[in-house]
Amino acid sequence: MEEGKPISNIDDELRQILAEFMVEVIKLEELVEVGRKFLVRFQQALEFLRRPSIYESSDLVKSIAKANETKRVNAYVQAGCLNAYDSTLSVGQLNTSLSDLHDCVTKSKSIIDELKNLMDKAGNALCMTSDDQLETEIQASEAIGSEKLDGVGCASYMAVIYSMVKQDYVMQEKIVSSLSFKSSSGELESYCLMWSLRPFINDDIIRQALKQVR
Repeated sequence: MEEGKPISNIDDELRQILAEFMVEVIKLEELVEVGRKFLVRFQQALEFLRRPSIYESSDLVKSIAKANETKRVNAYVQAGCLNAYDSTLSVGQLNTSLSDLHDCVTKSKSIIDELKNLMDKAGNALCMTSDDQLETEIQASEAIGSEKLDGVGCASYMAVIYSMVKQDYVMQEKIVSSLSFKSSSGELESYCLMWSLRPFINDDIIRQALKQVR
């Protein structure tokens, strides 16, 4: 902080940084939802390829196939009663979804880096060197309620929110890195659930921060 600089100016500067910070958080929230859709699409495509053969699971289909032993029917049975076009489409969907997920994670990483830069900018403005020191101020910031936050309060929200979204990003990155055509149904179900639940995110804190910049 520059000697003699009015506190109110520092507070205004930190509120502006918080506003920029929350714009990036909103972008990240939108990417999380986009990524969730890509993950579900990957799951659906892989499960389609794994679905049981109609021929093997149905006595009726077996009898129909036997009664109509044409070249077309025989070829279909040999293929496991799966439409070749649908199978090809699903494989393409798997590859596209995986590529889209990697792209989504890359974009999220860029936003996470920008959030870190903004948080550091806020810390430097307050002449603070410890993230822990910022986080201890969150209770005091919440007590302000609907009033405007001071500089320390703004920095506190940034520190806490950054910690949450960084952990959320790391979880998503690990999920995407572990995906493959060999991923089990149980794994995919758990990944989709965790992506949707976002266990590291406290929505109330994000909403409180957004109220301060509206």
